[in-house]
Amino acid sequence: MRTDAPKISIDGLSKVFSSRSGTVTALDSVSLRIAPGTFCVVVGPSGCGKTTLLRIVAGLEQQSSGNFHIARQDPRKPLNSMVFQGDSIFPWMTVWDNAAYGLKMRGAGRAEIKDVVSHYLDRTGLRRFADYYPHQLSGGMRQRVSIARAFANDPEVLFMDEPFSALDEQNKVLLQEELLRIWEEHKKTVIFITHSVDEAVTLGDQIVVMTAHPGRIKAIVDIDFPRPRNILELRRDPKFGELVFTIWGYLRAEVDLARKASH
Repeated sequence: MRTDAPKISIDGLSKVFSSRSGTVTALDSVSLRIAPGTFCVVVGPSGCGKTTLLRIVAGLEQQSSGNFHIARQDPRKPLNSMVFQGDSIFPWMTVWDNAAYGLKMRGAGRAEIKDVVSHYLDRTGLRRFADYYPHQLSGGMRQRVSIARAFANDPEVLFMDEPFSALDEQNKVLLQEELLRIWEEHKKTVIFITHSVDEAVTLGDQIVVMTAHPGRIKAIVDIDFPRPRNILELRRDPKFGELVFTIWGYLRAEVDLARKASH
């Protein structure tokens, strides 16, 4: 278990949605500590409030009760950047302009923008596509642009909401490798949402398992595989399979509950 002072503190966070048919509790008293530089992955069945939790901590949605705090270190940097599940890049902008967007909004100088954007387009294999528009790119390449834009913005915290869920398995593994390679440079604090237990164990330092609706924390599993990680070698390690089995043990009953509730 990491003992650093927390980068993100979440205390008794709850979210209740109102509708014509009544109220729905999406999150119920969620408390969590995430240390600086931790790659925290949240898994849980559909409808358990994973994305709601992420959106609240990212400042995109208001909680009903409870509170959270992100320990800010550098006021010159943006507090967070978000990578969404679907295409979130601007279709009227080139790859270069999409990746540079956050820096331009912050008023960064031309030389800084050139250096930073060039670096992250190189890291994501997009340099030769700098003048392309999103409609000219595959789904995997568009997600690479989203990742390049998020890292180029240099936030203190990175939020990622199932960014690879729509991709085929080959592209998913390639992008997981690229994400880990880029993350290793600065080890930003990350909250990453996924349905995939394999993906969670591959990427994470800390895995938070959520219950079925309403969302509560059922278990927190620390992953101590050394870094940097080679995905294919990691998945050959017997301990990888043991951890996937353990997390599925926590998750299986919750997935069954969620499925029964939907019928």
